[in-house]
Amino acid sequence: MKEKDLAKPILSFKFVVTEDDLPSRPDKFLAKKMPWRSRTFFQKMINSGEVTINGKKCRRGRYLCADETIIVDISNYQQEFSPPNSISIDKIYEDDDILVINKAPGVIVHPTGRHLYNTLMNAVHSEYADAEYRPRLIHRLDKDTSGALVLAKNEPARSELARQIENRKVTKNYLALSHGVFSCRSGEINLPIGHGNYSHIRIKQEISEKGLRAKSIFNVLASAPCVQGFPAGLSLVKVRLITGRTHQIRLHLSAIGHPILADKLYGRETDCFIENIKIDTQLLHAWKFGCYHPVTRKEIEFIAALPPVFSGCVKELFKPFR
Repeated sequence: MKEKDLAKPILSFKFVVTEDDLPSRPDKFLAKKMPWRSRTFFQKMINSGEVTINGKKCRRGRYLCADETIIVDISNYQQEFSPPNSISIDKIYEDDDILVINKAPGVIVHPTGRHLYNTLMNAVHSEYADAEYRPRLIHRLDKDTSGALVLAKNEPARSELARQIENRKVTKNYLALSHGVFSCRSGEINLPIGHGNYSHIRIKQEISEKGLRAKSIFNVLASAPCVQGFPAGLSLVKVRLITGRTHQIRLHLSAIGHPILADKLYGRETDCFIENIKIDTQLLHAWKFGCYHPVTRKEIEFIAALPPVFSGCVKELFKPFR
């Protein structure tokens, strides 16, 4: 099936069932894949024939099998189409095989049920509308996380970069401005992460013995023990991801008592000020991304400049950081 054109109205979602999804019924499967809707909502869609499996209407009570294709028709629940002309694409690097973008904070990367348009990928598909292969993501960033985002411009490049990520051959270094002064300048955080079963927020994760292994390595680059409004001080921290679990850095730093500033999900406030700088989004930035070029196999590293608010805070609190 041809890849969906995200520069045009989105009328359906397609999923392929894997062994990891099983056992599951269609309504439960879809509620997991599209957590902005409830199982009851999908049960109604199934009953009305708006969900098909391998091209045929499905029954709500049947169990899914691996490799089955599920298509969800959302045309009756369509948002008003918004042309992707308001999202700018800040390119760090581009060649015939890869595209690297410095994503701004507050920008959604890929369409979801609540936000079908005005995402970064809508804008990418619009700019590369005439390309035989539209750039595809090899990893993602949260809406409020800024920084380096890497896309593949052909299928061999996508496959090779995906292999490197799976085999942990890439390096991802982030910068975070977090609460408190650390007791040590560097260390490892080894805390398993699983879905937050007791939260009404569907995307929230939690530290759980039953979760997946998660490892982060941190280095404190600078500390400010005396900051007005922050009695415990603030720290600028570099975090390298060894694994790549959902919300890993945010949850790990929060778990050791140093939540990221203005992290609405795991932090202490939704907004705040440093001097006259208003901070209304988490200060977490995907600073450096290193990998092997999918064609030349040479080691390459991309560095994304800090966004203005983050950069302004660093200049106010510490010596200019480079």
